[in-house]
Amino acid sequence: MTSASLVYCAGATKAGTSWLYRYLHDHQSCHVTAVKEAHYWDTFPDKRRKSQIAAFKLRAAGLEMKAAKCEVDGDFDRAQNLLRQRDEMNDLISVLAGDRAGDAAYWEWLSRNAGPVPVVADVTPAYGLLDVPMLKRMTDLRPETRFIYIMRDPLDRLWSNVRMIVSRESGQKDLRAKANDRLASVIAGDSDKGMVARSDYRDAVTKLQTAVPSAKLLTTFSEQLISDEGVKSLCAFIGIDHKAANTKTKVHAGPAAAMDEGLAARAVQFLKEQYEWVAQNLGPLPQRWQDNLARAVS
Repeated sequence: MTSASLVYCAGATKAGTSWLYRYLHDHQSCHVTAVKEAHYWDTFPDKRRKSQIAAFKLRAAGLEMKAAKCEVDGDFDRAQNLLRQRDEMNDLISVLAGDRAGDAAYWEWLSRNAGPVPVVADVTPAYGLLDVPMLKRMTDLRPETRFIYIMRDPLDRLWSNVRMIVSRESGQKDLRAKANDRLASVIAGDSDKGMVARSDYRDAVTKLQTAVPSAKLLTTFSEQLISDEGVKSLCAFIGIDHKAANTKTKVHAGPAAAMDEGLAARAVQFLKEQYEWVAQNLGPLPQRWQDNLARAVS
């Protein structure tokens, strides 16, 4: 069994976690599974566990269908990769459904085939919504654990999250109108409480600071992380050699759609407390944040 340290990325959703996963995946000193978001720690409630298992089963079936098509097309390497992803997902389903005493099955699954690398990582943004006792349990799993929490400009993050959800629900047709309608509903408090929770940096960071020793917690801005200097700081924090990263190409960028200007002004006002709290407690802010905070207080 590996003696590697365990690194969690606990969010935020649509703040650069897919970019981080890809960087860690490609780094010779890190091991991540083919399943980006394990959803182990946020699925202890029975209803949540059953829902996530059902979603994983559906995805595993989809991977098998894609693999079969690749085999028909003669793309055997791609087919084998898809089947490996399916197998890892099916193994994860067994972990989620099985005995969680000591969380040993989770660590065995997460670190399987890691080899001698010094870092094993779990990149699941939903962990940023967990309570302090669960975060402490995560911290105590390994002798060496570290947490990363990435913050993106609140307006940009919320708009990206809205577009992602709307496109998943109804596709690309009339995306701009539907996304603007959904955003208006969110800031009016009429829907998507979970989306609002994912915008609450103050709550997430406060809980992480309570549960995780300060030296083991990196809170960073996506606008700064995805840069040459940001990558150097990241590598130093998790204890791996620096490796240059692609800081220009977005990973899993959401579908494009323009936000109505009047609605943008209302959304910035809705998010004002987040801008102010981060500025006071985690600043200085990147320029994009400063510009939107100025709009909020004007």
